[in-house]
Amino acid sequence: MEEHAVDLDWSLGQYEPTGESLLPISEIVVAMSEPLAGKRVVDLGCGTGNAALLAAARGAVATGVDPAARLVEVARKRAVERGLQAEFLAGDAAAIPVEDGTADVLLSIFAVIFAPDADAAIAEMARVTAPGGVIRLTSWVPGGSMMTINTVAGRFMAEVFGSGPTPDPEAPKPLAWHDEPALREAFAKHGLEVEVEQRSMHLTASSPEEYLTKSGQHPMAVSAAQALATRPDSAQLEADLAGRLLTAVREINEDPTAFQVSNNYAIVTARHG
Repeated sequence: MEEHAVDLDWSLGQYEPTGESLLPISEIVVAMSEPLAGKRVVDLGCGTGNAALLAAARGAVATGVDPAARLVEVARKRAVERGLQAEFLAGDAAAIPVEDGTADVLLSIFAVIFAPDADAAIAEMARVTAPGGVIRLTSWVPGGSMMTINTVAGRFMAEVFGSGPTPDPEAPKPLAWHDEPALREAFAKHGLEVEVEQRSMHLTASSPEEYLTKSGQHPMAVSAAQALATRPDSAQLEADLAGRLLTAVREINEDPTAFQVSNNYAIVTARHG
């Protein structure tokens, strides 16, 4: 969603349903990183702790890092409930609270892609990853419900609040985290070689309406609702946005009797050259 439209706070709403829906992808990425017993694993942008907890269950020394204090607490509680040893810390991609060269595996499941300064995030990931270690992250590929909702909502908020101030030419440039040539160039500056593979996952619901209802508690949706609430015509704006989103997800729905949509995503693997 557009930064000028919404100040995104990942502690808002309920990220938990999204975390649950993305658990299968965390399982794939963690399995790709095995063996993990005895290895130091950092889960950057850990959210509710999926990747860190999966790694801990495989014997890793796992640390989850997330800027959202509420999600850090959720992840800690999940670790206790599962009897797993994992550390969860507040921190963001531009200042990872991990010592230099100590992460054998650094994972980031649809998280670092939201960092406002991609180059600073890559530099930090390179700093904390040990020689011979691996960085593995996931990013959405354009298309699918995730990108559709973000795009439609972002455009709507830009219409309501304007395009904001003139972009600062010195501001960090966005990175297409799914694009292999762009990734190779961005990571090479920090001595990292990159490989990219694409996969697909499906999201389902009983209807497009149910899918949007569940999505309505995502931090992005709640942040947008809070921004719209500052307008005197907030009720009409919220109804207009809901209508646009429903039209968009109906158009990409692959199941005429319920709701299913394919979401392509990239698994990016980076290593020190």
